[in-house]
Amino acid sequence: MKKYTLIFSLTLFLGISLHTPKSLYSQSLVNIIQADRAEGGFVDGQNVRKILGNVILQTDKMLMETDSVYQFVDRNLLMAFNNQIETENEIIWADTLFYNTRTDFSRFRGRVIIQSEQNTVFSDSIDVDQQLDLAIFNVPFRFEDEKGTLIAESGLYYQAVDSAIFRGNVQLADSTQYLEADSLFMNRSAELYELFSRVYADDFEDNVRFAGEYLYADSLGYRLLTGNAWLMEVNEAQTDTTHLFAEIIELLETDTTSYMDAFENVRIWSPKFSAIADTTHYRDDLDQFILKSNPILWQDKMQLTGPYIEALLEDDEIKFLRSFTQPIVVMEDSTTGRLHQMTGDTLHAYFDEGAIERIRVFDNNQSIFHNKDENDEPDGLIEMISAGSLIMYFTEGDIDSLVAKRNIDGSFLPEEPQNIERQLDNFQWNPELKPGKPEPRIPRLPEIPAERPFEMPPRFLRYLESVVVEGN
Repeated sequence: MKKYTLIFSLTLFLGISLHTPKSLYSQSLVNIIQADRAEGGFVDGQNVRKILGNVILQTDKMLMETDSVYQFVDRNLLMAFNNQIETENEIIWADTLFYNTRTDFSRFRGRVIIQSEQNTVFSDSIDVDQQLDLAIFNVPFRFEDEKGTLIAESGLYYQAVDSAIFRGNVQLADSTQYLEADSLFMNRSAELYELFSRVYADDFEDNVRFAGEYLYADSLGYRLLTGNAWLMEVNEAQTDTTHLFAEIIELLETDTTSYMDAFENVRIWSPKFSAIADTTHYRDDLDQFILKSNPILWQDKMQLTGPYIEALLEDDEIKFLRSFTQPIVVMEDSTTGRLHQMTGDTLHAYFDEGAIERIRVFDNNQSIFHNKDENDEPDGLIEMISAGSLIMYFTEGDIDSLVAKRNIDGSFLPEEPQNIERQLDNFQWNPELKPGKPEPRIPRLPEIPAERPFEMPPRFLRYLESVVVEGN
């Protein structure tokens, strides 16, 4: 287990400045740079002024190329067809533009492309409310920048507060990560992000995947994942995985380390060990995790149960365990299946490359140690209590010897049916609770397509060609 960075680079979108044709059709001077003709007439009984054929219009803030412009005199409505609109901050292409001159509300329809210095957005329909500084994406859209792509089925962007809400199969992919959710809220300037419902993400840099029903991330390095939350880490050698399940997972990144807390129905599984608890805390710099509130830890044939369990790791293996108060460790003998037991006020366990070396129990300790004869067959047991410490030594995972140092009281019980199932008062052996190897969760949505959502309009293609020529 290592630090879970979960850093989100969701800054690739929203360079739109919401400039619309307002300045073109207001009282400011409009220069007709080019047009085949201008005429008046009626369309469906409505009085219309028309500028037709290869139209180029210009103001001090905008240059517009279009096939034709219709002004509906009695409706405060302008329509323009096959458009390219250049402003100081972006270029907009659209098959059709509907602009309300009274409300400053624009509707772009058909192969809409908005390109800014930061990104490019593609959609078949985008509305812009100039008075509210609001862009409305009411059909599926696609954001792109040099790093990655975001797609969703609908959304809103509020320019005044630099915030956006995207809804419906939201997907984001760049070189470092993939994320998906039913919806996304973001405040770009504050670097605050919230993902809602069926959240899934893959952090390629740190080999971490995660999923849940809600994800919060901010600029201070704080992350909150809730709702059947899951994390899976792949180790650096790409050989092992560690899974963490909980209702709530919190992470905090600092300049020097990271902290992870998990709450409610916590389950940990790795090839080296597994555990359950109500609460767990993890520190990256110490490679330490702490289990609290009804914890149980399993390692090989050992089960440790106690109110508080602390583990130090090394190379994904348990190096040291500490537990108190009145923990109990139960170990299954590899040949007889009998259950050795130790309990006391405090327990320390030491490991070498994942193999148990010794267990030391401090004060008020009790133990049951099952014997074997020369044929490795069960041969009675030893019950022992002592006021001082008790040390159990192991060889190749099996108990080799016991050492007690003060106020020892012990007895040997022969191999008889009434002795076989003897247990300490706080005995616990719960293999049925041990987490099994989970199946990794996977994305529910197909990959973001490489293709744009529609055939590019001719004016946009000509613009791209001109950029290439200028670049050469």
